[in-house]
Amino acid sequence: MDLELTDEQRELKSTVARLLRTEYDPAAREEILRSEKGWSEEKWASFAEMGLLGLPFSEDYDGADMGFAEVAVVMEEFGRALVLEPYLSTVVLGAGFVDAAGTPEQKQSILPAVIAGEKLLAFAGYEPTGRYDLNAPATTASESADGYTLTGEKSAVLGAPDAHTFVVSAAVDGTVGLFLVEADAQGVAVDARIQADGLRTGSVTLSAAPAQRLGHGDASEVIGRVIDTANAALAAEAVGAMEASLHMTAEYLKTREQFGAPIGVNQSLQHRAADAYATLEGAKSMALYAKLAITGEENADEGAGDAKSRHRDVLAAKLIIDEASRDISQESIQMHGGIGMTMEYPIGHYAKRLTVIPRTFDDVDTVTQDLASLGGLIEPHAVELS
Repeated sequence: MDLELTDEQRELKSTVARLLRTEYDPAAREEILRSEKGWSEEKWASFAEMGLLGLPFSEDYDGADMGFAEVAVVMEEFGRALVLEPYLSTVVLGAGFVDAAGTPEQKQSILPAVIAGEKLLAFAGYEPTGRYDLNAPATTASESADGYTLTGEKSAVLGAPDAHTFVVSAAVDGTVGLFLVEADAQGVAVDARIQADGLRTGSVTLSAAPAQRLGHGDASEVIGRVIDTANAALAAEAVGAMEASLHMTAEYLKTREQFGAPIGVNQSLQHRAADAYATLEGAKSMALYAKLAITGEENADEGAGDAKSRHRDVLAAKLIIDEASRDISQESIQMHGGIGMTMEYPIGHYAKRLTVIPRTFDDVDTVTQDLASLGGLIEPHAVELS
């Protein structure tokens, strides 16, 4: 199995990296962060023009007909630059659900607009009383003359303040269904919030809000698959952010002088930096492992694993990457000293993002419990000793 990037993927990586180096430096990002929206419509339009919003979608809907491997390349570069635009919420989550569960008519009405940068989506699945459980929503769907109406409350909805359409999970006919709800529809109220990392989120309250069912039947399997894909995308983003953090820290150790010499000559700091780089290499391997779990299903003819294997592999990767994110972000701050605690210095912003990523769709305790319930990464087998 060839684990290297293809020529096409390397060109994509180079193109995105070049754009972000020239147009998304720390000063430009700080200006975007302090703007009213907290992200740039101009940058979003640039991403659409480059085709980044259509990478995983079929050419039938104006997409690039690629896959998750290319999305992972983009997410890693976005992690290096701490991109604020709603790529995860719109492309990976919202459009991911439409692509996985929608009817051909629903895909045709939504995906081209997303790919053109004209429509923003958000997934409203988590609830205040359910913590990280997506399989038993308290939000309910009732049939009406025009379709369905939804009633309930959703929390931690990434991209909620600017979304045009929500993909909402709700209990219906004894199963979990997915529904499309317009943000400006009657009965929809959004309470906007700002996360510690600066990304926009919010709570969504639905009071008999009109909705259209997305696809048909029980959506539990689709929800699990798209959330696994989103976790694998976050793994790639975390690797980019960790690598940028350590590069910035290494440069600081080389240039910050104390008592007439760079602080990097201190052997204890060298050991800590070396340990951090070893941690990063482990995280890179696990991000690749998560990517293979997703792309294996995309390429069924090359041998896809089942849903349980995919979920287990992504959870295992997430557990290692979440711990690496904590360790590297904390070490980077400590090796910078006092300047690392200031809002003006970029390293603190990387630490914030690397603190939020592990808590985006679940936390370390939940991942550990779920992985244990699946038998761990390597399922135990009895050994014949005779």
